[in-house]
Amino acid sequence: MLWLGRIFTGLVVATLAFSASMKLGQSPEAIQGIEKSGYPGSVLLAIGITELICMVLYAVPRTAVLGAILVTGYLGGATSTHVRLSEPFIAPILVGVFAWAGLFLRDARLRALLPLRRAP
Repeated sequence: MLWLGRIFTGLVVATLAFSASMKLGQSPEAIQGIEKSGYPGSVLLAIGITELICMVLYAVPRTAVLGAILVTGYLGGATSTHVRLSEPFIAPILVGVFAWAGLFLRDARLRALLPLRRAP
């Protein structure tokens, strides 16, 4: 379970790191995408920094629960934007599911708090 949790966490961190690097690097694709979403290009840097902070908090074991909560909020905004634009919105939802699954699998305290089954 621990290794599967680490793999899920790694996938989430890699996805968020790639996305944040595109935003922080002010790539033409990121600028075009943010403007297509109805946001001014000037917010790209702030969104990238926010995404990076959420990712770091999620990746550090001591702050992983706070990070997962913040990642969930961030991805909720992304999902909302995709829904508003009538675009496919499954990707941010899947990243959020993988984030919580990874945390659940690698953190025994979370498994004790949220058991999938009742104790006999």
